[in-house]
Amino acid sequence: MPSAQKPALLLIDDDPISLEILSMTLTIYGHAVQTASSGDQALALLATAPQTGAFLPDAILMDTQMPGLSGAALVHALRQATPARILAISGSPIPASLAQLTDGFLLKPFDPAQLNAALNAAPAASPAPPQPDPDPFIDPATLAKLRAMMKPAALRQLFQAVADDLGPRLATLQAAIIAADPAEISRIAHAIKGGCAMVGLTRIRNTAAALEAGVPRETWLAHLAELHNHLRELNDILMMESPEQI
Repeated sequence: MPSAQKPALLLIDDDPISLEILSMTLTIYGHAVQTASSGDQALALLATAPQTGAFLPDAILMDTQMPGLSGAALVHALRQATPARILAISGSPIPASLAQLTDGFLLKPFDPAQLNAALNAAPAASPAPPQPDPDPFIDPATLAKLRAMMKPAALRQLFQAVADDLGPRLATLQAAIIAADPAEISRIAHAIKGGCAMVGLTRIRNTAAALEAGVPRETWLAHLAELHNHLRELNDILMMESPEQI
């Protein structure tokens, strides 16, 4: 570690302006800083550090939404490459599932005091072995079958097509709810359920199935809101993950 007072940092961010400003700020604050503009570049730096003489970081600050290797997949790869602490940084709140994988979270813009507090916080406990999710967002068995049938880019296009189709269907569903038309609600929900079941979108399928079967009228809007939340989650996955990780 090049400084006895300040931890050495590896900063990962695909936005060049953010990378420059954060690097300059952290350097002024006394940290030795290396930068990487992608997850893959960060892993390459860590792998070649012994040969190049570059320092190994004490902590890594990684943006959570980048092209290519990003999010949870990047956290897992970094854990394999280095014992350094991993702090997520983002301009907006991050999913709880991602926060649980890291050793801390900093909301941009953060000041040196906030960074210092995060670095001095107790390290995250070793995670328990992963348990199967009883209600996964994407069914693993269905996803495995789709992966065996098509290339990653085609699989991504398939899920994008489902997301693009779901938006207009939810608008039509909302109109049926406003019109208080249970038959139309059931018809639209049936179509949503069938399409999402084909690609293993378990939670969307289950919510649509409940609407199709007939739930109390006072819960229609709550189910619609749940479907919108699922669509946002699907779009977040498509934005954050590379085709190989869908």
